[in-house]
Amino acid sequence: MTKTATVSTASSPTARRKGDANSVFALRRGLSVLDQFSGRQRELGVNELARLVGMHKSTVSRLCATLEDAGYLERDAANGRFRLGARIYQLAGSSTATTDVRIVARPVMLELVDSSSETATLGVREGKDIVTIDVVDGLNYMRMATRVGMRTQLHASAVAKAILAWMPEADLDELLADWPMASLTPNTVTDAAGLKSRLAEVRDRGFAFDEEELEVGLRCVAAPIRDPVGRVVAGLSISGPIHRMTDEAMLRFGIQVREAAAKISARLGAPPQMMEVPGDLAAVDGVTITG
Repeated sequence: MTKTATVSTASSPTARRKGDANSVFALRRGLSVLDQFSGRQRELGVNELARLVGMHKSTVSRLCATLEDAGYLERDAANGRFRLGARIYQLAGSSTATTDVRIVARPVMLELVDSSSETATLGVREGKDIVTIDVVDGLNYMRMATRVGMRTQLHASAVAKAILAWMPEADLDELLADWPMASLTPNTVTDAAGLKSRLAEVRDRGFAFDEEELEVGLRCVAAPIRDPVGRVVAGLSISGPIHRMTDEAMLRFGIQVREAAAKISARLGAPPQMMEVPGDLAAVDGVTITG
């Protein structure tokens, strides 16, 4: 009886080469999908992507699902469209310590304005001032008048409190020592003890308020943005006139800003445990807005 030798093709060199070629081909297709996202194309649907890359819709759908699972794309639950995911920004952030927070924050600020209709600002601390480094104007006719480069005193803004709240205590004490805090409105906090009390409240809820402390008739809510090592490096805010920024709106917007700031922090590569926040304060009865 003649025995027939069985040859396994699964591990043969030819099969391995074919498998490698297929993997490279799939990788190139995935990269082609990622290439379609740019500053002008922040979100794209499967149909749009299929047209742009010249692939069948089902193929693009599978590629997007894989990229989403890996964190390179995010899907908007409301409209099903895709945007660049946190993993892309983490890789970008790890390549240089000087990643411009404005580049990462800008698309999130646009989303925040779309959802709130109020003006969004991005600020950083320089000495005893907060400097506005980016602004996305609100959609309402009456909105906050601000501009890039504007400086505000450190003790009187929501962005300032969002940044100061997580400053090491010794550094905060040094900053506040012998500092004559000017009274800009009747609501401005002008003593270190009062400001520290407000900062403790900010840490408890994860976002800060400006209760007409900077300008009469203006209210603002802000949250901290963290870098890859967890340091607070900027503050994100939305602001508007007091007749729109009611107590209910301030709490609702506060949660939105907190989530937006956490998204920016994640894209900068901040540790997830540094962005843990309290529960939904909008559902808590009797919350008092004090700072």
